Amino acid sequence: MEDARSIAQDFLDRQGEATIAGDVEATVGWCDIPCTLESFRGKIVATTEAEIRAICATFIDSLKAKRLTHMMRRCLEAVYNDDDTICATYETRYIQDGHQLTEEPSVGFVILRRSGDRWKISNIQFAVGNDSPVDVTLRDWMRGRAEN
Repeated sequence: MEDARSIAQDFLDRQGEATIAGDVEATVGWCDIPCTLESFRGKIVATTEAEIRAICATFIDSLKAKRLTHMMRRCLEAVYNDDDTICATYETRYIQDGHQLTEEPSVGFVILRRSGDRWKISNIQFAVGNDSPVDVTLRDWMRGRAEN
């Protein structure tokens, strides 16, 4: 069986590259349905591809608004829960116009589930501060849901 940490790092690299490139469809392809996203702000459970697409597009827009050009993610620890489930912790740093931002890296926890020939996000938790791209996305998504 392939090393859980290697799988998680490969996933983080590929999914991060698609996201920072602004490829909404590729980013959606890395998400399982349902997909749960949590932060200090609350929890979202996306149950349709349309909801996942809207969340991914909002996140990509928040990255673009901050002129972020790279997302550097490093797997800290990863373990198999079973043959088709990996739990991993990781950190994320952002680069803006070639300069690493000085903030401390944000930390996340992700549950990846094997779906066919690829791993997908089933559940992801973010320990991020206000105004981070993730925080802005979750805040805007929850605000939009409350207004509807």
